[in-house]
Amino acid sequence: MKISLLQQMYKDVLVGIPLAKESHYYTSLLNLCVEQSPERDESCNRMHLPSTNGGIRSHQDTRSHQDSGTSDAVVPTTGDISNSFANVNSSFCPREVMLLQLTLIKVMVAKVESQEIEFNMRQKYCEIFVRLLKEAKIDSKLICLLGSYDQLLSHMASKSLASLVYFQLKEENALNVTWLTFSLKTLSGFPVNTQVAECLWTLTTIIKDILKDKFSPKAGILKKLLAPLDAVLEGFYNSILFHHFDSHHYTSTYSEAVNNLISFIDLLEALLASRIELELPLRCQRVLFLQVSYVLNLISSPIHYLIKKKFIMLLKKCVLYKSREDAKSGSLFLQNPSLYEDMLALSNAVLQVVNLTWLNQIPLSEKASYFGGSEASPGDDARGGSDQTVLRALSLVVLKALEFKFQNSATEAEIKALQCGGLEKVAFGPENFSC
Repeated sequence: MKISLLQQMYKDVLVGIPLAKESHYYTSLLNLCVEQSPERDESCNRMHLPSTNGGIRSHQDTRSHQDSGTSDAVVPTTGDISNSFANVNSSFCPREVMLLQLTLIKVMVAKVESQEIEFNMRQKYCEIFVRLLKEAKIDSKLICLLGSYDQLLSHMASKSLASLVYFQLKEENALNVTWLTFSLKTLSGFPVNTQVAECLWTLTTIIKDILKDKFSPKAGILKKLLAPLDAVLEGFYNSILFHHFDSHHYTSTYSEAVNNLISFIDLLEALLASRIELELPLRCQRVLFLQVSYVLNLISSPIHYLIKKKFIMLLKKCVLYKSREDAKSGSLFLQNPSLYEDMLALSNAVLQVVNLTWLNQIPLSEKASYFGGSEASPGDDARGGSDQTVLRALSLVVLKALEFKFQNSATEAEIKALQCGGLEKVAFGPENFSC
């Protein structure tokens, strides 16, 4: 019976029909039924659903998405799931009821944020969200779902939780305390607690939602979100990157350790994009520049090739960041002390390792890269060769570091030393790297 009521509510929301009944009615429909197993600890790291179907797989087998080469988990999108719910009449198990509830929450928040609905309908949706958060404690239940062995449930819970946290930030000017407590505990507990990917996904999604919103004051919302997490994020950066990356956990195709790193790279990319919104960036937005040596060491370690490639592409975005910030502010580069300091630290670190044997320790994939995969289509020229994308990115990183050093801080003696001792090591070509 509940599934048919949810389906009707879903159709009404999609079409834009006002929800006629009282808010508490719809709150009860959207309230998640999460059963906690006795052996679970209070952090909800692993949660089991009642009477779920056989589509549940382990974290290690399903969470990693390295083969795709993309930053998002390989699961159906919200739109894919939404389309499957409009005209179904079969008997649903608790798992599918929950997926529909999560989809509805995400769709309703999206409509409120985009302001596509009338004021009265928007107010009704907001009332439902407030009840879900304050009366039904939906945030705690979503956090429990993050630890589900079911990949799709965990993914949808992360999306819905991120939407509700952003909703509170934007509408109530308040940061969700339950989510903040969970995030602080999870990130500060690493590496003893290794299950951090879900926490990183949610934070990354919140930042991206803020940056995509054209109607909100991004600076204030970002500061309210990131300031309480600033210190723990900097500490987490040091913890997750200060490792010996020679174990099978970091070289295998599927592992929790690799998945954590990929999720963290996505977060670093979001933090990099977000710093342009703040006049004075936070430490967590600068740590990649100021402590880039951790990343440089990781790139030359025997870690999975995809991790190396994603970090190299992230460094490329760092060295190109100067022009983005100048374009935003319309000011001269040297009038931005924090960015000057960050670029100087990054440039010095890059040139220091290049002057040694760092480049020779970076392997380049022998397969050419293709859009959507690593295999050539039938009939294509499948000639082997180095990964030109990584080669060009590495070239740009080093050349931009040299450019900044020459233009801003290098003395005449330093420039001569770089020209005589370092520039010949940047005669880029596949032969310069181990393959």
